[in-house]
Amino acid sequence: MKNVHFLLLFIAVTIISCKNSSEPKPKPVILVAKPELVNEKVTELITEKLSTADSALFVIAGDTLFATELVIDFYRKNKFNSSWTNKGVLLKYGYTLLNIINHASEYGLIPTDYHSGKIDSLIRTEKDPVTKRFDVIKISEADLLLTDAFFTLAVHINKGRLNRDSLTREWIIPFALQPGLNLPATLDSAIKNNCIRAVIDSLEPKNISYQNLKSALKKFQLEFKNSNWDSLKTKESDPPSFNGRLKQRLIASHDYFEEMDGSDSIKLLKGIKNFQCKHYLTEDGRIGKITFKALQRTKQDYIRQIEMNMERWRWYNLPKEKQFVWVNIPKYEMQVIEEDTLVIKSRIIVGANKTPTPLLKSTIRYFLIYPYWTVPLKIAVKEILPILKRDTSYLRRKNFEVLDRNNIVVDTPINWKKYNKNYFPWKLRQRIGDENSLGILKFNFYNKYGVYMHDTDNRRLFNREMRAMSHGCVRLEKFIDFAKFLIRDDSLNYPSDSLMLDLLQEQQKYVYIKYPIPIYINYFTNEVNENLE
Repeated sequence: MKNVHFLLLFIAVTIISCKNSSEPKPKPVILVAKPELVNEKVTELITEKLSTADSALFVIAGDTLFATELVIDFYRKNKFNSSWTNKGVLLKYGYTLLNIINHASEYGLIPTDYHSGKIDSLIRTEKDPVTKRFDVIKISEADLLLTDAFFTLAVHINKGRLNRDSLTREWIIPFALQPGLNLPATLDSAIKNNCIRAVIDSLEPKNISYQNLKSALKKFQLEFKNSNWDSLKTKESDPPSFNGRLKQRLIASHDYFEEMDGSDSIKLLKGIKNFQCKHYLTEDGRIGKITFKALQRTKQDYIRQIEMNMERWRWYNLPKEKQFVWVNIPKYEMQVIEEDTLVIKSRIIVGANKTPTPLLKSTIRYFLIYPYWTVPLKIAVKEILPILKRDTSYLRRKNFEVLDRNNIVVDTPINWKKYNKNYFPWKLRQRIGDENSLGILKFNFYNKYGVYMHDTDNRRLFNREMRAMSHGCVRLEKFIDFAKFLIRDDSLNYPSDSLMLDLLQEQQKYVYIKYPIPIYINYFTNEVNENLE
């Protein structure tokens, strides 16, 4: 019996012990009564915190700092003094920064990335309401978080919040900013001159496309502040029910208005066309696959889309060259810009979802008349080899030739059933001509992805609305116009009429460009005009 009592006593003590150990420890509090003593104590606390700071992981008041090295550098140069408060009171420019980060959504950014809630909480409770004493720990933490918020926001506004290759959030190292930009010195100057907002705004991209997107975001948020809508998930078999939901969806997005003329069906047709016009879709008044997909997008989807396009402008900004080629993948469009003037605009075909066209910057130095197409190994074994195993006449019909490892054309029959994706010692090459998949012109530019721009043997595809169907290369509708533009300043070595003569010859020829032209392949799903539409 004694053993039982002892066991029960042991369990009780253990439970109490576990309970006590699991209870959160009270946070330390240091209260200072006299305002004139606050600054000195805050400096001591900042010095203490930064002396043990780990640049890889530094946590203040439960929030992780993203710019620890910059924060340490800034305070060290300022003798670890408080920067945003004086005698326990947040200074005017401190409120300015707090207001900016609380409204970071106006920049297409997220307020919580800049400790907005934590700083608000610390500032509100930094003074004990009963004793009127200052909680210097909270004051020092708010100061550090404000400094980190400034540096993080500055980097995000200047160069982006996400890693542009992986689209994941990642701290961008300081030397990736504008050349010569010293953020600690910039903050020091902004504080001394009380110009926090001006400095933040000066770090934004200056190009008109970014500024229009920013204004459009603000306009959209105001216009639909009290409006929301659900996406149309499915097309219902009951037309009246679906039409009712469709009408409400179009009313919410300001595409359907009761005061429009006509019957209910005519009004609905007009509303659909208004929606299609706004989204640059074919204005046929039908709920086809593409229109229905657009109707599935929610209000937040539109906001995220504008924000993402603002982010892309932070990555790239506008080219500084006098002339350049601008490819916008989701718009299926290539533009040639010269002296801020649109010289050529052409429809294009881009990579399919499984084989997307990569984002890149390069330079076009030459083009090729009547190119061969050497089929990439991956395409050869995944797409063509299965066909050859069923139909050996495919090569002849598609004008292909087979090369061995020494690039010698093979004329003897091949048993394709012997080969697979792991063993394929051949090259497949399509002969030159109008039936070549690359067409009759190929524009080369160096890149690690092995993509290029070219004509096509199937030009009817340019009439399609959705043109994401290539293996990653860009097919160009106005390939002749583009080639003529590239050689227009080299009449001595290659007169413009030489191009048409060479095309008639049907022989392969390399044409080197006198003035190589930069090419930018980008992905902007939103473009806003001067009317913010």
